[in-house]
Amino acid sequence: MAPPGPRARHALTLYSANDGLDSHLVRLVLAVKGLPHDRIIVDNPRVQQELAQYNPLQSLPTLVERDVVLYTSAVIAEYLDERFPHPPLLPSDPLGRARTRLTVHRVCEEWGRPLQALLDG
Repeated sequence: MAPPGPRARHALTLYSANDGLDSHLVRLVLAVKGLPHDRIIVDNPRVQQELAQYNPLQSLPTLVERDVVLYTSAVIAEYLDERFPHPPLLPSDPLGRARTRLTVHRVCEEWGRPLQALLDG
């Protein structure tokens, strides 16, 4: 699989919604890690067609790194944290990691989903 389109300048390309919370989460991870990437907002049929070459489901966010195509924010975040371990997103001890995951889960469920419903209208 070739890198996405002639406009790609970086090894990582993120196909994302402009205002989706899952897309914001992945952009936050990329920023915390300081990872250069190309961000493509999927907002027209031409870009949707381009995305379909990599992810037939066309779900957002989708991350492309050379031959690797990943989607869903949790999978992308875990991949980026393992692929680029510094700075780490999670504490080093099992209990600390579990507590962090629980906090993220609660924020997504208690705040994120209702907020996304408001954004979706």
